Amino acid sequence: MLDPYVTMLDIDVDQWRNAQSLLLHSARAQRRVIVLHDKGTVVKCRDTTGAAVVGGPSVVTDARACAQALYEANPGVDFVAVMERDAVDSFFAQAQDQWTLEQDLDDYVTGYFRLLDAPDCGIVTYPGKASENLGLQWRLGASHEAVVAGLAAVANPGGAVVLGVESEGVLWSSLIIDLGDDGKIVAVTTADPSLVDIHGDRAQLGGRLVEWQQGKGKRVECGLVFSLTAARAFLAGAIQDKANLLSAGLADGGIVDALAG
Repeated sequence: MLDPYVTMLDIDVDQWRNAQSLLLHSARAQRRVIVLHDKGTVVKCRDTTGAAVVGGPSVVTDARACAQALYEANPGVDFVAVMERDAVDSFFAQAQDQWTLEQDLDDYVTGYFRLLDAPDCGIVTYPGKASENLGLQWRLGASHEAVVAGLAAVANPGGAVVLGVESEGVLWSSLIIDLGDDGKIVAVTTADPSLVDIHGDRAQLGGRLVEWQQGKGKRVECGLVFSLTAARAFLAGAIQDKANLLSAGLADGGIVDALAG
């Protein structure tokens, strides 16, 4: 989906920051207990808030049982991670070794996180899998495969997708996605406030964004502007509910199709 040479240029800082807050969830923002052990001997056990850890172990014999026990003994912790020191080094070495220059970036990242759930990885979290807790997580309510299929369904190769989020009469965030001739994303940017007026209602904002891109000779195949409330609801919805959430948003005006009519 993401071309290996995808470009990200002329990004508006505020809109990009807002997009990240909407679409990404970072483990660094969560309270967690981290246990690092060396072949079973604990060398580090700490709460990321600095609070004392209740039931901190000196030995790890069953990593998942240890993580669960610590999670249950320390209310308020979002998750517990138990990691074997050599396994962490091996994981990063393996993750780096699997990279190839020709590989799509999203395929590489997906494979990177998949390694965390290998039975012999030595990195365990509770509750949930390591691939669902660690690093940056998408708040999409859909799998990687579903996102790839969804993009292919709304735009053909060589086309462009324009997405916006409006809040209190201002374009709160936007993403402009260009597809190459092979259907992969080749460029990502945001609206440029110096070139397009970012004040107005959703219909006005959508019309301006689409016209701006069409003025560059692009073939815009999808142009949607969400209210902030509608965007959050759509992203939080389960994959099987996405179509109904989109239809409901279009019907009640929470989502505006800039290409309609």
